[in-house]
Order: sequence, then C-alpha cells, then structure tokens
Amino acid sequence: MKILFGFLLIILCTLVHAKILDKIMAVVDDQTISMLDVMRIKDTLRARNEISPQIFPKTSLTDKEIMNILINKKLIREKLNALGYVIADDQVESQIKSTEDRLGLNRDALLNFLRTNGLEFEEYFEVTRESIEYNIFLSRVISPMISVTEQEIKNEFYKTNPTNSTLGHRFDLVDFYIPKGILKPSEMSQLPRVLKGLQKGESLRGNFGKFDATNINNINEDGLSKEIKGQLEKLNTGDFSSPITIGNKIHVFFVKHKELVDSDKFLKQKEILRQKIYAESEKQMTEMWFQRESSKHFIKFF
Repeated sequence: MKILFGFLLIILCTLVHAKILDKIMAVVDDQTISMLDVMRIKDTLRARNEISPQIFPKTSLTDKEIMNILINKKLIREKLNALGYVIADDQVESQIKSTEDRLGLNRDALLNFLRTNGLEFEEYFEVTRESIEYNIFLSRVISPMISVTEQEIKNEFYKTNPTNSTLGHRFDLVDFYIPKGILKPSEMSQLPRVLKGLQKGESLRGNFGKFDATNINNINEDGLSKEIKGQLEKLNTGDFSSPITIGNKIHVFFVKHKELVDSDKFLKQKEILRQKIYAESEKQMTEMWFQRESSKHFIKFF
C-alpha cells in the first residue's frame, strides 16, 4: 500500500510539475508562449547568444525579455511574409554550411558543439532561420527609415573633440628654399620684394638665383609643422610666407591655392562616427517599429 501511495505521489508531483511548465506566460493573437518555452531558451541562452547575438543580446535575460524576443520574432516573420520573404529550409541549410566552411568545422564538430551547450540541432536550425529573417528585416524594413546626415556626424565629433574644428585648410604650395648663410642680411630684407618680382615674371639674380623650388600639392594643414601652419593660416592664395628656418635651410612658401576642407582628424573619425550614429538609430527605429507593430496585435502577458 505504501509503495502504491508513493508511486501515486510521484505521478501527482510529475503532473503538477508538468502543469507548471505548461503554464501560459503570454498570448500573441492565436499563439501561446508557455513557461516551458521560456525556460528552454533560458537553459540554452549562452549558446543562442553565441550563435545570434542580434536576437539574443545577453547571456542573462528575464522571462519578460525572452517573451518579448519571441513576440518580436512572430512580428518580424509576419512582416516578411507580407513582403514576400519566406525563408525555406534549403536557405537555412545553405547558411549553416557556409558557417561551417567559414569556421573550418564539419557537421560532426558542429553537432558536438551543440551537444556541449545543450542545444538540439533542430533548435540551432531555427535560430539560424530567425537570424536570416532578422537581417532581412533590418535591411528591408528598418534601414530605409535611417538617414545619417553630415551635420549629425559633425555634432557627434564635437562631443568628444570640443576644441577641434571639423574644417581645416588644404594647400597647393611652392616651397622656395636655400641653404643658410648664402644670403646676406641685406639680401634677406629684400627677399619679399624679390619674390613678388618673381610673380611678375622677373628672374632671380645673384644669390637669389641659388634658390631651389619644389611643388607641394594637395596638403592639409594637419600635415604641416606647427611653425609652417601658423604662417600659412594668415595667408591667402597668391601670398608668400615670411622666411622660415628649418634645419640648415631657409624656406619661403608661395600659396598657389588655399581652400577649406574637412580636417584630417575629422576624416579619420568620420566613418566610425557614422557607423556609431547608424547603430544607435537602428536600435531606436527597431524598438519604435516593434512598439507600433505590437499595437496592431492582441498581446497579453500572464
């Protein structure tokens, strides 16, 4: 009798436990989400995060966060179906094979990884399908709503570089240079007049004829030394700089062309800033889309 009672008690406990696991946690239209669904994802969350961090962004999620992921999956799939996108099994298998090739794995190694992480191949198959759906959803639904402007990028640049400008000057220069000691002090004082005469077509004579010249084209001010940059900032196109001693030579720079352009520092950060703003906008737009789309469906949490 005691044995029979104990057996019945075990069955009863099992049924109660099964009933608890089958408890409905949420309803989305005609689809239910049970506690068993939620617990299964919790138990395999680390593997799911590794396989699809876009869908499972953390290795620890609350029941409500998991239910929202399941609801969002349904909303995405319905939207893609309406747009004519249905991810067939062949496409999922192709994606899995591509992943195996990229990681240098065979199917046995993949199955071993899944077993180690407590994930069934069928579950991995569906997570892969959902990842494909999510990427199509981002590219076809969310991406067209995002536009990153030049001003937004500049504003982001100023947040971390408040003392720097997004603009700088670009120059086309002629560098006239001569070894130190060749020109006498009296000749040095005549140098601006002589170089201006050169603009008018006059030739360089005497010691001035010992000047060499090099064209320096398309150079940003960030690529110039502080001393040269300080001189050229004050000049306009067609001006000569004052003599500048660099090493054992005296240099005079003629400004052939000067224009405002994006600074080198800004250009180096520009694409990174664009991607940062895009990612933030993508996250915001996606959240807004889910909120708006959810309002069109019957969703109830228990």
